[in-house]
Amino acid sequence: MSEEKSVTPPLEVFHEVVEQSSVAISITDQNARILYANPAFNRVTGYEQEEVVGQNESILSDKSTPPLVYKNMWQTLLEKKAWSGVLVNRRKDTSRYLAELTIAPVLDSSGGVSHYLGMHRDVTEVHRLEQEVLNQKEMIESLVDAAPVVIALLNLEGEVVRSNQAYQNLSEDMEGAAPAVE
Repeated sequence: MSEEKSVTPPLEVFHEVVEQSSVAISITDQNARILYANPAFNRVTGYEQEEVVGQNESILSDKSTPPLVYKNMWQTLLEKKAWSGVLVNRRKDTSRYLAELTIAPVLDSSGGVSHYLGMHRDVTEVHRLEQEVLNQKEMIESLVDAAPVVIALLNLEGEVVRSNQAYQNLSEDMEGAAPAVE
């Protein structure tokens, strides 16, 4: 005896996927007025759906993103192409965050733009960690460079891939011959 499984209509599945997505999703009209925002949008921005529907997406702008970025974004969208980039946005509580954003035009049956689909995520912490690693790397490199001993990092082929100033001085003293040779 086979059990018959009920099939959920695709539209319901799509709705549930968007509602449960961890990515902030919004749908706007052609003038960037918000028609829909999913729960992740509300979590990231602090705005409830009722507060943003009818508002322009620019309510999220911190105004510190260079105008050229917005000009490029709109030029790309008006060419009916998707745009991706990072913007400085502002939450309802006025705190700033970096939004990694993709906006895609939604085309109607005649090929005209009917809506825009926006998807973004807060990458503030990722950016902070990247900066921290970069700062630590630069600090270590400056310490290695200033060390009063010869330091050279070799790859598996025995080639110098990183060296400090003491190594460079020794190499010059040896008239260009590489001190670190297998």
